[in-house]
Amino acid sequence: MNRGQLAVIHIAKKQVGMTEEEYLDLLGSVRVESAKDLTPKTFNIVMNHFEQLGFVSKSKSRSKRRVENPATEKEALMGKLEALILATGKSWAYVDGIAKKRFKVESVRFLDTTALYKVVQMMAVYQARHQTPAKRRKG
Repeated sequence: MNRGQLAVIHIAKKQVGMTEEEYLDLLGSVRVESAKDLTPKTFNIVMNHFEQLGFVSKSKSRSKRRVENPATEKEALMGKLEALILATGKSWAYVDGIAKKRFKVESVRFLDTTALYKVVQMMAVYQARHQTPAKRRKG
């Protein structure tokens, strides 16, 4: 079990509103006392049970979502990207470099909405990490 799988199990438990007792019973049904002791096979059994109870993984729901108008979504993402470029002091050439390195295209203009969304996320993380901290008050 890796940390991501453990996290998914705990997210699923919370999403379906399972009590601690029910959760321990579920783990007991596959003969473990802790989620960290699950094997790949028992992990799948537990996750199938959560899905039967209504759990929907965000990664699955995002990949299956239908976009009504991809051009509008791409336009909105390009607008967000432009705002992030201005906020971080970077250039379009910098962002095109990300697109070239990560997605093997010459410019972000050629990315589909999924890849463009990832570039926006990268820039948002960059902004959060490099933002100057607020001045602290003395007092």
